[in-house]
Amino acid sequence: MIRTLPRDFVLGATSAAYQVEGGLHEGGRIPAAWDSWLQRPSNLFDAEIASDSYHRWREDIENCRQYGIKSLQISFAWTRLQDEEGQANPEGLKFYDAVIDACLEADIEPYVALYQFDLPADLADRGGWLDPLTTERYLAYAKLCFTHFGDRVHHWLTFKDPVTESFHTHITGLFPPGNYFAPEDALHQLYRMTVAHSRAVMLYKGMYPGGKIGIAHRAEPVYPLQDTEADRRAAWLDDAFSNHFLLDLVLDGRSREDTQQAINTVLVPQRNGYFMQDPQEASFLQVAASSLDFLGVNYYASHFTTAWQGGNVIHHNGAGEKGTTTYALAGIGRRVARSEIPTTDWDWSIFPQGLYDMLMRIHREYPAKPILITENGLGMHEELEKGTVEDDDRIDYLRQHISAVLDAIEDGVDVRGFFIWSLVDCMSWTNGYEKRYGLFYVDRADGRRYAKKSAHWLRDFSKRRIMLTLSGLGTAFHADPDADATMDSEGAQQGIQG
Repeated sequence: MIRTLPRDFVLGATSAAYQVEGGLHEGGRIPAAWDSWLQRPSNLFDAEIASDSYHRWREDIENCRQYGIKSLQISFAWTRLQDEEGQANPEGLKFYDAVIDACLEADIEPYVALYQFDLPADLADRGGWLDPLTTERYLAYAKLCFTHFGDRVHHWLTFKDPVTESFHTHITGLFPPGNYFAPEDALHQLYRMTVAHSRAVMLYKGMYPGGKIGIAHRAEPVYPLQDTEADRRAAWLDDAFSNHFLLDLVLDGRSREDTQQAINTVLVPQRNGYFMQDPQEASFLQVAASSLDFLGVNYYASHFTTAWQGGNVIHHNGAGEKGTTTYALAGIGRRVARSEIPTTDWDWSIFPQGLYDMLMRIHREYPAKPILITENGLGMHEELEKGTVEDDDRIDYLRQHISAVLDAIEDGVDVRGFFIWSLVDCMSWTNGYEKRYGLFYVDRADGRRYAKKSAHWLRDFSKRRIMLTLSGLGTAFHADPDADATMDSEGAQQGIQG
């Protein structure tokens, strides 16, 4: 089947500051919470060099130019642009000035995320996003960025993936400071981040009414494992925490009754109903929802949830050992892999139908906003052979997911772009450097970049804007009570318990 991209459809690549830059002690940068977190004795990697983009950014932008990447999504490192007192760092401003100017000179449109996980350490030590000071410092940082770069950057993201940060900070313990099984704190942080988002949107629209600003959500659908009342309830609860809570606030400006019911089913609020909106904050959320220019969708996997009567059990597959993941939360449910749906070595389902379903659901259930696919890609174990990587699986993965997006467009969803994660191989927050996503291979020994086969494919696709796909790649999922799961309830007892 031949698929054609819409005329003005944006096709680009993306990266994130902390995952690619390195240079942690250069340019007046202050510490981030992740710096010390990755120095724990149990950790096997750090971000001291990462992909060395702090020194090799010119090469990365030149590769974009040569391979037809006309839109590049990056994030700024808050820790490079302000000190602990909130004062601007001239060296950081100069660094990102050079990056943005080089993009524009190469005819590459920059899309900039203000924040992606790398919280300044001094704020993390005070309680992170649970402390009101973090929001105030974030807004001062946002104003600095809008003021200094707003004449050249016309597409902004307030946050990338706040649900993942909130949950890994307070439920799985994978992000600093490593709290476990505290869903009330996870939702409290997520709410504080949505309020900060809303105020940043209002700030930007007041400064640049013609500019574009949005937020990126890791929008991964949750399905009941089997078509039973218990599994449907578990999926409803999981979905409320993973998707509805954020989408309600940023697209509707309020938390819907069904979402509140799901949240209250699980939590006995310990913060005087913190998820209930303060009247002033409620007005911020409503104004920002109406002013939001687009929603970013990060998509990597779908989830299949079954009822779970046990306690909290989490085992993170950080080494790419397929079949070792466990994710079960007391009072919510347990996520289980479907044997008929392929997975990556890190147990992420390869299910493009889920992307289509999520796009259709947002289209049906929320006020209309343009959508950008802000991240999608395939992480794999890879080795360089004869100066390249024959990553046909990645090309097939991208074709399937772009095809799912085109299906959604044909069915009425206003999707305007697709960004591939990632431009170069980079540090994965919880998996280190073995999980490679890049269009360009990074040699860890010397930092050199090598174009993979997918980079050549993207150059051709960007030029021709047509691709050949197989039909039926995204077959609809139907719960099958007889289908085998990869893990039984006893197997789920391994891992972190709480």
